[in-house]
Amino acid sequence: MKSKECYHFWMPTKGKADFMFVQHISTLKSTGRMAVIMPHGVLFRGGEERKMREWMIRRGYLEAVIGLPPALFYGTGIPASILIINRACAATRKEVLFINADHEYKEGKVQNTAF
Repeated sequence: MKSKECYHFWMPTKGKADFMFVQHISTLKSTGRMAVIMPHGVLFRGGEERKMREWMIRRGYLEAVIGLPPALFYGTGIPASILIINRACAATRKEVLFINADHEYKEGKVQNTAF
């Protein structure tokens, strides 16, 4: 079996492929949960990433999105997000919880710190 056939949703490797990490949702048990830190841009991009977001929402897998402030991680000034993927009770999940935590930090010289 090719690796592409192991996944319910396959992300191409060309271009922006941040969601390639999220495609491991296929390896979760039916009651599994995972959290993935992603660049904030994955929430707004089109193309295959848009299709992947829609796929996760339609199936109820995306439970929550937590928006983080910029410069929280060393070496990058971009804001990030934490995606909470939860397969338990996904069939009955009708909404996604959004938490805006981008003001919950202490500014530093090189790197910000979360409260």
